[in-house]
Order: sequence, then C-alpha cells, then structure tokens
Amino acid sequence: MLPIPTRPLDRLLAVALLLAATAAAAKPPPEQPDNLLNDILTLQAGIESSSNHTTIRYDSAAGTPGTVIDAENDLGLPSRKLIGRAELMFRMRNRHRVRIGNYYLPLDRQATTTLQKTINFGNTTYNVGDVVSSELKMRLLAITYSYSFVKNDRAELAASLGFDVVGFEAAATVAARLRTETEDHSAPAPLIGLDGTYRMSSRWYAEARAQYLKVNVQNVDGTLETFEANVLYRLSPNVTFGLGYSGFKVDVDSTKPTESGIFQLRSTGPQLFARVGF
Repeated sequence: MLPIPTRPLDRLLAVALLLAATAAAAKPPPEQPDNLLNDILTLQAGIESSSNHTTIRYDSAAGTPGTVIDAENDLGLPSRKLIGRAELMFRMRNRHRVRIGNYYLPLDRQATTTLQKTINFGNTTYNVGDVVSSELKMRLLAITYSYSFVKNDRAELAASLGFDVVGFEAAATVAARLRTETEDHSAPAPLIGLDGTYRMSSRWYAEARAQYLKVNVQNVDGTLETFEANVLYRLSPNVTFGLGYSGFKVDVDSTKPTESGIFQLRSTGPQLFARVGF
C-alpha cells in the first residue's frame, strides 16, 4: 500500500494526479441536458457541525510572552459549533469560473468559566479563581477564480487562485476587576488550489477541493488550508443536494513588536447543503 501524503502540497499533487487519471480514462456518457458540470450560475447554502480546537497566546506590549491558552479547555469555549456557509458560482466561459463564499452563521463562540490556572493575556494577568468571560469571533470570506484544464461531460479538474479574507477577534473580561483585554486581526490571504468534480452516473456526482497558503510577511508566519469532499445527488435540472466533510486550518505566529503571539484554529466536520443551478 502506498503511503498517504502528509504535507499539504503533496496532498494537492496526489489529488491532482488521481483526478487527472480518472478524467483521462473516463468516457463521456450519452449527451443529457441535465448535467451539473454545465451549470452557468449556482447558489448553495448549507450547514456544518464543526469540531474546533483553538490555541492562543497574546504577549504583552513589552514583548513578555503570554500564557499558551487552550481556548476550549482553559476558557470553556464550546468545541462544537453549528456554522452555515453560502456560496455563489458563476461560469464566465466553459472553462472559467468564479466562486464567492461566506459564512452566514459564523464561528463565534463565548463562555464564562472559573480559571483553574494563572493566565497572562496581553497586559493583563488573570488569576486562579477569577471568573472570566471570553469571546472568540472568526470570519472567513472567500473569492476564488478557477480554470478547468480538464473538462468534458464526465469530469472537470481545475486549478484555482483565490483570496480568503480571514479575521478573528479574541476578548477576555473579569467583571469583578473591571479588566478587559482584546486582540483582533484581519487580512486577505491568497491561496492556490485544486478543484475536481466527477460524474458517477446521471444523478450522482463526487467533488473535492483543496487550497493552501504559506507566507512570511513583516515578522508574521502564517499558513491557511481549506478543504472539502462531497457526494452530490442531482434531484432535478435545477436542484442538487450534497453531503460531505469540510474544514479549514489557520496557523499564525507573529513576532511583530507590540503585536506578538500565536493563533491556531482547526475546524472540521460533516456538512449538508442544497444547491440551485441554472
């Protein structure tokens, strides 16, 4: 058995080779007007039961390292959250597409807990026994262009270039001491990726997408991965339902003066969606 690739770029290459080989070997089915691969405009809305793990460290303005915080265990933030995503796709030409996606139910979480350990967060120290109200907000807006270098009635395989605008805000408050610390960042992130769809029968399809970014800009190291794999059922020429698994991973390590710290988030889970296409 061949080893499973573990590096993100290796996974992208493996997916590309597999989808390309499948598309090249497949023979197009008899011409039928109802084919998901020919949609010019689609609108999709779905929900995902996301499982999340978050690590945060926020250093003081003087650069003193803060405490590494497990947001779910130390602050009581819920590890599971129902999020919702909407996506618009427009096919400009046979091989050119643009997608715009946004979370209409964002990954926002809050909790109140009694601390079991001392935490240094920014310029504030939170002591054992303090009742802390914490909040973590996450935003993700994606705009992606893709070019299909394989396109027939059976399969489509595309290379993509996108911009994901990622933003997060973290806050911790001790009401009894009137102390609050907040930290927020937002930045566009260009990603490269692969996008493949395979028509298994007249009504059943499989699709997979993956995008990846690794950058080092102005003392900030960051990586961002997004991925999903779905099985779709074409109920009618305009309505499709899908079931799959998706998620994203964010890693940010900043050494910028007065803004140093780390932020790591893993969010994955099953998703269910409906798509209307024309």
